[in-house]
Amino acid sequence: MAAEDDEAEKMLAAYPHDRVRGKADRLRRIREALDAGTGVEDLLQAVTAYATEGAGFTRSKVSFSDNWFRSGRWRAYVEDIAKSREETKAKQAEALAGLAGWVTDRHPLRRHITPGQVNALLAAKLVTQAQIQAAGLRS
Repeated sequence: MAAEDDEAEKMLAAYPHDRVRGKADRLRRIREALDAGTGVEDLLQAVTAYATEGAGFTRSKVSFSDNWFRSGRWRAYVEDIAKSREETKAKQAEALAGLAGWVTDRHPLRRHITPGQVNALLAAKLVTQAQIQAAGLRS
């Protein structure tokens, strides 16, 4: 419980300082969010995103921390973070597939594939070690 309180304090350090109130309520709400499966890092990113978004607003347009957590407005931010993470994974997978095509087709640009990318291709099982060697690459 002390560790969760420390995490909650970190989250609220990112929140606009003049809009933080209701310590007991917000700590309980943060614990509920974490117990429901929301990751600490995701919730911290949500708080940071909200604080950044509201930085240019007058303080009357920024929710108090207890209200923001109570109303569940943080959920939309966590969902956006998860969606962004999935889009990033999809783009990375697409890029790896393109590199795999370079290896299998022996495309002239294959020589620019880095050892780290070779390792990622092998880990994703998009190419074999034999294909890497045939393309003149190494991990």
